Amino acid sequence: MTSDLVEKSDTSIDELIAEITAARTELLASVETLKSQFTSASLRQRGISAVTGVFVDEFGGIKPKRIGIVAGVVVGVVALKLLGRRLR
Repeated sequence: MTSDLVEKSDTSIDELIAEITAARTELLASVETLKSQFTSASLRQRGISAVTGVFVDEFGGIKPKRIGIVAGVVVGVVALKLLGRRLR
């Protein structure tokens, strides 16, 4: 009876060690994945993709409305700055 408890205890300890080792390996892989996602190159690429997504449709064509809106805002800001300098 005592030997059965020792065997069960040894088996469960070995299982726990295996689970901890597997969890550690998985955690290290997750950390490596996160590190690779937050490098400057990958962040830059995601930013470029986000901006491109705003101005380009799913077929690769340019969205003229969006470009017109941005151009209008830029022209408006420049005009306000020039007007502000003139009034001084």
